Amino acid sequence: MIRQIAVVSGKGGTGKTTATAAFADLAGPAVLADCDVEAPNLHLVTAHALRMETEFFGRHVAALDVGACRGCGACTRACRYGALRRRGSAFAVDPLACEGCGACRFACPYDAISLAPLRTGRVLVSSAQRGAFAHAELDVGADGSGRLVTEVRRHALEEAQRSGLDLVLIDGAPGTGCAVIATIGGTQGVVAVTEPSRSGLADLGRLLDVAAHFHVPAAVVVNRWDIEPALAAEIERESLGRGVPVAGRIPFDEAVPRAIAQGLPVTRLGGPAAEALAEVWAGVRDLLLPDLARAAGASEPA
Repeated sequence: MIRQIAVVSGKGGTGKTTATAAFADLAGPAVLADCDVEAPNLHLVTAHALRMETEFFGRHVAALDVGACRGCGACTRACRYGALRRRGSAFAVDPLACEGCGACRFACPYDAISLAPLRTGRVLVSSAQRGAFAHAELDVGADGSGRLVTEVRRHALEEAQRSGLDLVLIDGAPGTGCAVIATIGGTQGVVAVTEPSRSGLADLGRLLDVAAHFHVPAAVVVNRWDIEPALAAEIERESLGRGVPVAGRIPFDEAVPRAIAQGLPVTRLGGPAAEALAEVWAGVRDLLLPDLARAAGASEPA
C-alpha cells in the first residue's frame, strides 16, 4: 500500500516546506510532491535533476474563426465576462477573461466559435536523492490549480508504483481552497503546521475543519513555538479539544534560513530545529503511519 501524507498549513509562511523537506530527509526512500503549484518552493531545498516536463491544459477558452465571423454581436450579448470584444468588423477573444462556459459558441449563428484547450501550467518530474520528485508550475494569470494538483499527485503515485516505494510526502498549498482540497483528499493523513499567532490559530481551525469534513486524520505541529509560548500552549489545547493530536513543537532556529540559503533541508545542518523535527517526524509516524513506525522500530538494533 502506498501511503500519502500531506503537509499543509492554514496560512502561508508557517514553515510547512521546511518541515516537508526535513521529513523527506528523515523518512528514507520516498516520493516527493510539491502541490503548492501557485508558489512552489520545495525544489529550492531539494536537490533534484529534471527528467520529464509536460504541458498542462487545465481549461478551455473560446476560439474565434475570424473568417466565419460576420460581426453580428450575438456572442457579446451571450458572454457575461466581457471576454469578446469588437475589433474592426469582427471580434476577438480575451483568454484571461474567458471562463470557457461555451455560451458564445451556442449563441453564434455562423458556427464561428469553438472551445479550445488552453495551457495553464506545466508538470515536472525530477530525480531526487531519495526518490522521485513530482512538481509543477501554474502559468501567470491561470486558474484551475486544483486540477494541476491532481495531476502532480497522479505523477507522484505513478513514480511510487514504478519505484516500488510505499510513501509519498506532499508539500501542500496554504489555506483551505481548491488546491488544498485536491491535496488532502484520499491521503492517509495531514500534518497541519501552524505558528503561535492569532491568525495562525484561526487559520488552523479552518484547516482542521476541512480535514474533518473529508475524514482525513490530522496531527498538528507548532513551529517557532518559543516566540510566544503561551499562545503555542493555547493552540495545542484547542487542537486536543478537537480530538486532533499534537505531533510536536519546533523552536525558532537561525539554522533554518541558513539551510534554505544553501538549498538544503535543515536536518543537514543540525541544531535545535533539526533535532525537534526528528522528534516530530517520529510523532507523525506514530500518529498517522503506525505500520511504518512499527516497521522502523523493528529495524532498529536492540
